Amino acid sequence: MKTRFLTMSFLLSGFLFMVAAPAWAQTPVSADKKLSTPQLIEAALANGEIDQETAYLYLSYALGDYDSLPVQYHSNVPWDGTFTLARLQKAVKTMKVSPKRTKVIEILSGSCSNSSGSLSTILNTTHFHIQYSTIGGGLTIGHYQTSLETTWTKEIDQFGWAAPPVLSSNPPPGNRYHVRIAGLGGGLYGFVSSFGTHAGFVGNNPNTAWNDGDAYASCMVLNRDYSGFPGSSQQALDATTAHEFNHSIQYGYGVLDGSNAPDTAFIEGGATWMEDEVFDSANDNYNYLWPDFGIGMGEYFEYPYPYWITFRGLTERYGAGVAGGGEQVMQDFWEEISQNSASEMLDALNSALINKGTTLADAYHAYAVAVKFNKQCGGGYSYPYCFEEGSNYVALAGTTPLNGSILNSVSGSSNGSIEDNYALNWIVLINSGSPYNITLQNTSASGQLRGSVVCDTGSTLNVIPLPAVVGSGGSTTLNNFNPAGCASVVAVITNQAQTGGNPSFSFARSYTLTLSGGDFVPLDTYLPLVAAN
Repeated sequence: MKTRFLTMSFLLSGFLFMVAAPAWAQTPVSADKKLSTPQLIEAALANGEIDQETAYLYLSYALGDYDSLPVQYHSNVPWDGTFTLARLQKAVKTMKVSPKRTKVIEILSGSCSNSSGSLSTILNTTHFHIQYSTIGGGLTIGHYQTSLETTWTKEIDQFGWAAPPVLSSNPPPGNRYHVRIAGLGGGLYGFVSSFGTHAGFVGNNPNTAWNDGDAYASCMVLNRDYSGFPGSSQQALDATTAHEFNHSIQYGYGVLDGSNAPDTAFIEGGATWMEDEVFDSANDNYNYLWPDFGIGMGEYFEYPYPYWITFRGLTERYGAGVAGGGEQVMQDFWEEISQNSASEMLDALNSALINKGTTLADAYHAYAVAVKFNKQCGGGYSYPYCFEEGSNYVALAGTTPLNGSILNSVSGSSNGSIEDNYALNWIVLINSGSPYNITLQNTSASGQLRGSVVCDTGSTLNVIPLPAVVGSGGSTTLNNFNPAGCASVVAVITNQAQTGGNPSFSFARSYTLTLSGGDFVPLDTYLPLVAAN
């Protein structure tokens, strides 16, 4: 059985429970950049404008009493409340006795209660026990019922993920899953809670074939009005039900509150990835693009929701929205995490990809090519170097950013650095003239740098790998690359050095990319080298 305690992996989610707030929270509340309500509160805490106890109180207001939140923290930027709530439920236990703590407890205690209050109407569907009253945004209770049941059918019945367990001591009517549709403020889509009238610690989920150890029954709260969210109200609702119910499944696997819990990029990025698997036309996840590609997967401390595109890039080639396709990679990942006593998230993801005939290193490098160009699959653009909705990503979020360029001379160079544990860089190169040589040198003390030169002809991507993956002090050269016929040329560099199953830190490894004339042919490689995959 896994030990039940709060892991440091959640402390990097940015939800206040750390000594220092994350990079994306280090922004003054007066900044022009649009931040969500939790981010505004976290930024104020990081800048010394409020203390920790006040931050906890304001976060509880954001979740359950928005009108009491000071107006300078109001924002309509959308956010998901699941882990803000979960961390508050942990933090309140250590808050000093005070009126603030009392108020936080009062607000949180009602987050998933069965009290009818203003939610006086009940609808029992096949799988859900729903409490609601007025519904806005042009939707009806029928839309919510259909969205929830469609989500269950897709994630549980078709994909075969394990259903969330029921709290045997106080189950909802008919052992259904408890859902409340309530008025939520400040861009809050909804949340899932592991505490409530019908929620709490279960231990072993009877819906899995193994002992999960620390599974929880949970409940869900959805916003009753999605008219202020990106896209249509229906799109926002569908994205939310798919996302939040995936958290319900995660709680049921016992992977959110134990020593095996992965980082929030996997938890929130994974739930955001699921939105498109269940509702292909919801496309709410477009609004989070792009993540910070220079930060390693092993310790991605930035805002976690945009990381969904990485999981999309790793899985889409196996089929989107179909049982046994890309979803199977993520299902295998969560099942392996559930059965482990420690958080070995990178190992689990690699294992899930091996089940599909590849490795994390290979799949990540292919994704690095795909997400640079974001070509729509079809014609000469094919997997693993395309996305079925790639052009739509660019239309909304713009092109992915470059890390450097060598455009003026075939004797130029570009210096950069890439973190260990799966991060990437892109360098745009000369796309005309005579053939030239491209040398990648690892100038750091460690790392495993892998490079490919990609020529976009306008009708296909020609991906030419550099001869070897290079370790500390090593280099590799692609000789006589011919840019003729290339509309654009990009050097794609990934760092596939994995320093642990769930690294506590990822070092940036420096490199130099150099071009030289094709009439000079240097040695392909020199030691030390890391064997090419």
